[in-house]
Amino acid sequence: MAATIVLLGEAPTPTAPSEEAARVVALSSNRSSAVQSYTSRLHVDVALCSFPFLKFHLNGTMAFKRPNLYSVHFEHVPWFGKGFEDLKADPLVPMTWPEHYDITSLKREGGRALFEMRDKVDGHIKGVHAELDNDGLRRITWMYVNGGNIDVQVTPSTVDGVPVPSVEDADIKLPTYHVTAHATFTDYKIVTDSEANGERAR
Repeated sequence: MAATIVLLGEAPTPTAPSEEAARVVALSSNRSSAVQSYTSRLHVDVALCSFPFLKFHLNGTMAFKRPNLYSVHFEHVPWFGKGFEDLKADPLVPMTWPEHYDITSLKREGGRALFEMRDKVDGHIKGVHAELDNDGLRRITWMYVNGGNIDVQVTPSTVDGVPVPSVEDADIKLPTYHVTAHATFTDYKIVTDSEANGERAR
């Protein structure tokens, strides 16, 4: 999960894609194109799979605002995470990728588009693999030069006709530790263009 990656891993921040890649990214966001913003409650179960084998929970709020602002606020964080209560999670918004990545390969497998990308500025990242379908991002993996990788898989649900994350599972393997995180999103509040225009008309 992006927020946990930032807290525990070295989350990369997501350079111009080909026309085909840009078209695929745009198509993947069609169903949510009328969404101005949304919020949800967030619960994360975190397990450190290497010494000292800690387990803990995080609760907070996730917020999205068009065009691509995606953030997380945690109500409480462990002592070693102080200063990370408010996080940006934009790497999970495909529309941000053209700002930060070169797309080196794009192919289709079943109902998914598979992206291979290269970060233009971060010398620590060997490559980025991402998978999109018509409902948006389903998987993204950062592969590091030091042999580590961060893999995030997204399970969607539909709220008011809009595909949104229901569950995100992160597997964070870096040279010094191995962490898994299971995030669940609930209590969505979605604001669409029509709803916002109705509010302004009153």
